[in-house]
Amino acid sequence: MSSALARLSDKIWGGKTIDEILSKRFKLFVLFGILFTGSFWAYRVVAGIELLPNLEWVIPTLVTVGSFSLPLGGNVFWRSLNRYFGILALASVIAFDLILFGPGLWHVWVFKWSGFVFAWLLGMRSKLYMFDRYKRLLGSTLLTTAIAILIFDFWTGVIGCGLWIGSFWLSFIGQIPFTLYHLASLIFIPPLVALAKLLVKVKVPVAVAVRSGLRVSLGESWR
Repeated sequence: MSSALARLSDKIWGGKTIDEILSKRFKLFVLFGILFTGSFWAYRVVAGIELLPNLEWVIPTLVTVGSFSLPLGGNVFWRSLNRYFGILALASVIAFDLILFGPGLWHVWVFKWSGFVFAWLLGMRSKLYMFDRYKRLLGSTLLTTAIAILIFDFWTGVIGCGLWIGSFWLSFIGQIPFTLYHLASLIFIPPLVALAKLLVKVKVPVAVAVRSGLRVSLGESWR
């Protein structure tokens, strides 16, 4: 049983080379992003649309996963999954809107869905290096996500709502408290970046120089 679990763990988590290991782990990161974004649909169903409506983890996840990139091997499926991750992740949000509210609010959905796509594309432009220090990655991702939220809220709350009610000025004033509340979604960034750093933490064997003539007996550890 233990050997079977070890083989399964190595198949999912390990690999023969560093590139293979990193490729597998980044695939897990992309899958986690899709599942985590999809869980927003279940959360809304259980909690209801009125509970913390502007606290969401869709934009933070889209930006964080989109900001990082690692080779996923030559498999066409995984390359496509990484490239179109944002579209796949948004499928759950689109399903939630259509199932619970129907297509009648199309004028709202057009701005909301396209706003999420803007956030994903903004994240993909970051091109962050996953091996940088955590604080640096965290700062860059927080800034990019904050900009994405501001763009999303301006697009949906000011432009979209302004066209609907006929007053961009009233929409702008009314959107300010919602945007300040929406920025609280940045709380999801630290654990997401920490997960990315954890996944690329791979032990690399390093040769240790030993003075000529120095013997290390069997069972003795070299420190």
